[in-house]
Amino acid sequence: MTERARQFGVAVLLGAALLALWACAGGANERAAGGAAPTGASSGTPDAAAAGGEQAGTAATRYSVRRYVSGTPQAVGMAFDDKGRLLYAEKDNGRIMRFSNGRKTVLAKLNVSAGGEAGLLGLAGDSSGGVYAYYTGPSESCPNPTTSSNSSGVAGHCVWRFKPTGNGRLTADHRVFSADHPSSAENHVGGGLHFGPDGALYLSLGDLGENDDPDKGPGRAQSLSVPFGKILRLNPAGDNDPASGNPDQCGNADNTSKRNISDKRIWACGLRNTYQFAFDGDGQMWGSEAGDGCDEINRVSAGVNYGWQPPRTDCSGSGEGRPVLKVTGTPSGITVPTSTAARGWRNDVFYCIFNGNVLMRYDRSTRKTSQVRKADGHCSYDLISRGGRLYMSAGDDIYRLSIRR
Repeated sequence: MTERARQFGVAVLLGAALLALWACAGGANERAAGGAAPTGASSGTPDAAAAGGEQAGTAATRYSVRRYVSGTPQAVGMAFDDKGRLLYAEKDNGRIMRFSNGRKTVLAKLNVSAGGEAGLLGLAGDSSGGVYAYYTGPSESCPNPTTSSNSSGVAGHCVWRFKPTGNGRLTADHRVFSADHPSSAENHVGGGLHFGPDGALYLSLGDLGENDDPDKGPGRAQSLSVPFGKILRLNPAGDNDPASGNPDQCGNADNTSKRNISDKRIWACGLRNTYQFAFDGDGQMWGSEAGDGCDEINRVSAGVNYGWQPPRTDCSGSGEGRPVLKVTGTPSGITVPTSTAARGWRNDVFYCIFNGNVLMRYDRSTRKTSQVRKADGHCSYDLISRGGRLYMSAGDDIYRLSIRR
């Protein structure tokens, strides 16, 4: 089955416009209708989660799940503001939303190029009330998104900072990042935007698809002069400026494979479509990589090549670039709870399976994966955590999983 045919079939079953972003081509990674619970290749048989919300394993953790926000059309990206309030991005509407005390508030409306995988995709909040947004725009060089017009065509990949105003809304402050979109590109736009513990702003960009042509998608991922198929590390106060301390080279454990980086915003390379990422308590990044015939959960580190290259090779990174998990089922949102309130789940890796709409846990002490069964059907697009709670976007609703004491 071709990638395009398989993606169309699954899109019909799920009715989701973003499936092409995460779906992978046939072979060993062909998805069954309904989405079976995935198992990491290194994990053996998954632990079963006990009825009533008690997680089996070395440390039992009880939890409850409830719908937290209803009517969140295509809530693709989520974040918290400086006061701990939930923010979410409406992909096609281009609206930055806040949910607090049971109320939804429109903070800003961006004119974005939407449809398919394009639109408003990622959010990050800073300590002064500022909000950063990654979106696909209708103009090259990414002018102010509140003054440009909507368009169905993608011309630019953009990050802007928005600052709070006296009326409780956000206003566009300055452009942080821009990259022109190749006119022939199809999909795989990534979308993760988060601050790291070092204060730098990290952005994941996909290879823009066209994977049947090795010089395009896979070629972009290996080109160190373009930002696509990479994790970028940006100066949030700059305009297309790399953060201080970015690597000079990208490669793997074999020093002979390391190559000089031309685009100094690049932090890690050789990625097909890392949709989301998160940092653990030690500052290590974990990324969810939608592959071709093999999906991955990766530890992502500076200057490492993760192996997506011509002609079409995934799960092939060597050395530090090897995947931690080879996942059956397309991973999307990912988070690592770092608070002591997370109890037995602290510093474990949680990720959504887009096709099956389920929440998975990777227990780092036992190196086993398990399905968090009480969260069935609630974890598809994005996943973030704060304290002893996980927030899961199912597309049109956001659910909250609360860990019990």
